[in-house]
Amino acid sequence: MAVLSFQSADGKVAIKASTAADTANCWRRFSARVGENASRYCSYRSSLAGRLAIALPSQSHRLTDTGEEAAMQWDNLPPVFYETAVYNVNIYLSDIESEPRVVHKLKEVSDLFTAISVGDNKWVLTAPLSFLNEPGIFELSYRYKPVGMAERTDTFAFRVVSPKLDTKDDYLHILNDINREYNEIVFQYLTKTVQSLDKGGRTDNDVIWLSIFRQVIDNYIKAVTYIVTRPHLRETKEVHYSHADRIKRWTPAMAQKYAQSENRGTLDRDYFRHEAIINTCDTAENRFVKFSLERISRRLAKVFDHIRSHGNEITDSELNTLDEYAIKLRKLSQSPLLRRLKAEPLRTESLVLQKRTGYSQVYRYWIMLQKGIELFNGSTQIGTRPIWELYELWCFLKMRRMVAKILSLHFGNNDEIVENPMPMIEPFTDNSQEHTVYYRKNEDEIRLHYQHTYNRTSGDVHTATTDNRPDIVLTIRKPDGFELTYLFDAKYRVCDDNEFSKEDKDEINALRAADYPPSDAINQMHRYRDAIYYGNKVENVRLHSAKEIIGGYILFPGRGDDEAVRNRYFFKSIETVNIGAFPLLPDHNDPDNEGSLLFEHLTKILVGQSAYEQIRDSIPQHGLSYARPDDLVLVGYYETAMLPTILSRRLYYVRTGNERGSINLVPGCEKAKYLLLHNGQNRMLLPLDGNGPRYFNAQTLREMGFSPTGFHYLGFSLKSDTPITTVDIADLPGGRQHTTPYFASIKELQRPHTPAKE
Repeated sequence: MAVLSFQSADGKVAIKASTAADTANCWRRFSARVGENASRYCSYRSSLAGRLAIALPSQSHRLTDTGEEAAMQWDNLPPVFYETAVYNVNIYLSDIESEPRVVHKLKEVSDLFTAISVGDNKWVLTAPLSFLNEPGIFELSYRYKPVGMAERTDTFAFRVVSPKLDTKDDYLHILNDINREYNEIVFQYLTKTVQSLDKGGRTDNDVIWLSIFRQVIDNYIKAVTYIVTRPHLRETKEVHYSHADRIKRWTPAMAQKYAQSENRGTLDRDYFRHEAIINTCDTAENRFVKFSLERISRRLAKVFDHIRSHGNEITDSELNTLDEYAIKLRKLSQSPLLRRLKAEPLRTESLVLQKRTGYSQVYRYWIMLQKGIELFNGSTQIGTRPIWELYELWCFLKMRRMVAKILSLHFGNNDEIVENPMPMIEPFTDNSQEHTVYYRKNEDEIRLHYQHTYNRTSGDVHTATTDNRPDIVLTIRKPDGFELTYLFDAKYRVCDDNEFSKEDKDEINALRAADYPPSDAINQMHRYRDAIYYGNKVENVRLHSAKEIIGGYILFPGRGDDEAVRNRYFFKSIETVNIGAFPLLPDHNDPDNEGSLLFEHLTKILVGQSAYEQIRDSIPQHGLSYARPDDLVLVGYYETAMLPTILSRRLYYVRTGNERGSINLVPGCEKAKYLLLHNGQNRMLLPLDGNGPRYFNAQTLREMGFSPTGFHYLGFSLKSDTPITTVDIADLPGGRQHTTPYFASIKELQRPHTPAKE
C-alpha cells in the first residue's frame, strides 16, 4: 500500500514509500493514544520544492495530494510512518551523470540502499526501512550529480511515530525524568532517527556538542574566513629614536629640536624621538578567534577518536566529512593573520564581537557550542538512545519514587534512603548498569535493584542454569530475616502489526485499540520464577532448595481506564498466581497519576499485607513447592503438660520477633509439611495441614488453653494428631538453645543409613 509520494517541481526527483502493514490499524492505535491532535501531528520537509501526497485517514488511507504546488515544508498532517511497520522506499532520479547514493551517518542505513540503473542517466535508490524502537525524525539524504552541474545533496525528512506513545510530549517527559536524575545519558550519536530539541543550559556531553557542531560549523568557517580576509585592526603608536636623515615627517616640536641640535653642532650625533601610527592585528578579538579555533579543533579531535572506534557502524562519508572539517579548521588557525597570535579567551566585553560582521557570528556560534540541550521541542537535531532502553530506565526511576512516597521516606536523608549515584553512561559505548536503592522503614529493609543479575554463583538467590537479568527487582527483608522478592520487567516491545497472535488481537479488540502486554512477555515471568531459587551452600554444593520468587510482573506502555484494565486477564492473574502486568506510561498532563494500579499494588505489598498473607496469595509453580528437595520440618520444643492441648487443638505456636526463643523464619517456611515435637527425651513427628502459619495474639491463645508468655505468635495447624513412625529421626542437639524452634529438612533430621555387613 502506497503511503507517500513526492515529486520535485522540476520533475527530476521522485520519492515513493509503501508498506504491507495494516496502516488503518496503526492509525487507530495511534489516534487512540494521541487524541484529537493525531490528524495534525506531523510535518514533512524537503530541500527541493515539489508536490507531496500522503495516505490520509480521512480518505480511507488513499494517496491524497496536499494541494500545494511547489512547497518545501508541509505542516499539520497525520503520520504515515510507524515504528511497527517496514517500508519499501524508492528514490527516482533522472538526468544524472553517475551512480547516486544515500548519505547517512549510520552505515546500516546507507548500506541498505541499492542503486539500480533504469535507463540513460536514470537511477533508482531502493531499500526496505524499519524504524523499530526508534521513533523520531528520519532524514533521508541522497547525493547525486546532475548532468553538467556540481554534485549536490538533498534531503527529505519525516516523523516516525509510535502507536504506543505520544512521541512528542510523553516521550520528552521520559527524557526529562531520566535527565533529571542522570544527566545527559539519554543522548546517542549513531541513531537512525533524531529528536528536535532546543538548546539551553551548559553541557560537556560529546553527543550534544557534535550535534550542535554539525549545525553551525559551515557558517562558523565562513565567518572565520571572512575575518581572515577582512580583519579588525587596531591603531597603535610606536615610539622610535632615529638620526635626522632617517626621519621623513617632522612635527613643529621636532623641527625646533632639530634647529637647536644644528646650532650646537651635534646634528650628526643626536637622536630624535618620533612616533609612527600602525595598524596591528594583535587584538583581543583576533586572539579570541584563534582561541575558539583551537578549542573547537581539540574537541573535534577527541570526538573523532570516539567515532572512529565505531568503524563498523559509521559510514566512510561521515568520517570523511568530519576529517574535512578538521583540516579546514587547522588551515584557518595557520593563516597569516592568526599564525603568530597567542590564543586567549575573551576577558572583557567587546563591541567588535557583538556587532562587527564575522566576529559577531563567530562569537554566537561559540556560545551555541557551549550550550546544552533543553528537553522540549526545538530545532536542534540530536539522537537519543533506543526507546526500549529509555522506557526501561524510566520505569525504574518511577518505581524508585513510588516506593519512597509509599513509605514516606525522603531522598537526601541517608538515614532513610541510601544509594550510590549511577555511573555516567558513556555516550558512545554500550553500557549496562547495575544499581541498588536501599530504603529503611521501621525494622524492614527494602531494596530496589536495577539490572540485577542472577546466576549460578550469585549467592543465596541464584539460578541453576543460565544467567537471568530481570530489569527491576524489589526485595523486602523482614526483621526476622525473611525475604520477599518481586520481579518487574519493563517491556516496551512493539510487535509487528502483521504478526499478532489471535490472543493478542482479541485483547486489542477488547481494549478498543488501547495498549496491551504481549502474551510471550508475561510467559517470560513464569520462566524467571522457574529459574531463580533460594538456597545455601552445603559442603560446597549449592542447593536449589527454597521457595520461588513471590511475584513477577510486566510493566508495559499502556494507558486507559483502571476499571477496564482490572477486568483483563493480565491483571486478574495477579490475584490468582501473582504473575501479570501493570500499565505504566508517562502522562505529561498528569504525572502524579502515572501507574496508579502499580502504585496501588506496591502499597499493598509494602505496607498493606503481612509477609505471610503475601506468601499465601502466591500460587507456587510445579516443582518448586517445597523449601528443599525433601520436605521441610518445623522442629519445636514442648512442655509435657501442654502436649494434650497441642494435640487436641491441633495447633503449635512459635514466638515472632527478635527476642530470645523466637522462630527464625526461612524462605519456604509457609510450606512446612511436618512438625517435630520434642522435650529433650521424647520426640514425635506430626503432619501439618500445609496452609502455612496464622497470626495469634496472647489473649487468643490463652482462651484456647495455652500459656503464652509473650505477645505475638505464629500458629501452625496439624493435619492429624497421629504421629508418623516411618521416619527414623536422629537425636537432636541439646544445649541452652535446644528449646528454640527452627526449620530443617527431613534429610537433615533423619538418622544416617548404615549398610548391613555381609
